[in-house]
Amino acid sequence: MKVAIAHDFIRHGGAEKVLEDFHAMWPGSSVYTLHAEDLPQYKDWDIQSSWLQKCLPSDKYRWPFPLYPGLIDRMPKRIDWDVDLLLSSSVSYTKNLVAPEGVPHLCYIYRPAMFAYDRQDMFLSGYPKALRPLLKGFCSSFKKWDQKHAQNPDVYVVLSKYIGEQVKRLYGVESRLVYPGVNIDQFMQAGIDTLPGDYYFCAIRLEGYKRVDLIIEACNRLKIKLKIAGNGPMRDALEKLAGPTIEFLGFVPDEEMAGLYANAKGFLFPSEEDFGIAPVEALAAGRPVIALKKGGPQETVIHGETGVHFDEQRLEDIVEALKIAEQTSWNADHIRESSKQYSTAVFKQKMLEIAEEVVASKQ
Repeated sequence: MKVAIAHDFIRHGGAEKVLEDFHAMWPGSSVYTLHAEDLPQYKDWDIQSSWLQKCLPSDKYRWPFPLYPGLIDRMPKRIDWDVDLLLSSSVSYTKNLVAPEGVPHLCYIYRPAMFAYDRQDMFLSGYPKALRPLLKGFCSSFKKWDQKHAQNPDVYVVLSKYIGEQVKRLYGVESRLVYPGVNIDQFMQAGIDTLPGDYYFCAIRLEGYKRVDLIIEACNRLKIKLKIAGNGPMRDALEKLAGPTIEFLGFVPDEEMAGLYANAKGFLFPSEEDFGIAPVEALAAGRPVIALKKGGPQETVIHGETGVHFDEQRLEDIVEALKIAEQTSWNADHIRESSKQYSTAVFKQKMLEIAEEVVASKQ
């Protein structure tokens, strides 16, 4: 099967781990994107970026977002359509690609665009205040464009029941559920080989809407050690907020991550995420996850068995959840076992079956 893969932006995050699985399934595929960060693991891929690649710094990839719908509308002219399937790996943009007659479109959607449907103020908080009224106007225009193209994919596949409900509500279509694949083996082995240490861990992009500030304040109050892996536009502000028990690790290579999970006594996850690969990696290492009771972690983390849920993104809620975690005796073997249903092998098999089904339906 020949596949053209379209992915909004190539960064270093959870969506890219899914993208890597797609590329491994169809290794000869070209990947079409709006902007790609220069990352060594993708140096041998055929990545086709927009013209913004030459003039836009990687850390400013979100700034020209009013331009992106037009670039998506023109992207089909750049795609080699000698393929059996268009596979879009999308949050906001590539789901709206128009494939030519006879080429089915399978969309793996991470979530409908947050700046069009929810959390708009939080998304725009990273932009200068003077620009926000203008950008809100664009968000309304984007929503109309997004709705216009809602029926473009022949099949939507969602990464959680939570997102499936949103796709049904916002686009009026049913979807298939396939949880993202997580390379759990290395985390399971690390958890077996390593005893829990004296710190909590968080691996996350440092964006305002992720609410990393809340876990920092909670650990400041309880004088609990916390290590944070990841970069982002909020790093400077978060470092100023952090007390002496907080350590920022910045970018951490993949080969070092398993050890950090395994040596932690728990994993903190304050964000409302569509799925959340990082919490599953922590579960695979046998470490409890303290997470918001919304989105993906509501499905992957079992309160009282594999972690602790807190109800809202509030400081007091997180403080109480940490107190519960500190007082609980956790069964690492049971926590590890719960992660097996999210393996990469299961993901690839289910996605291949759906892809073959979609292609066959067009023949």
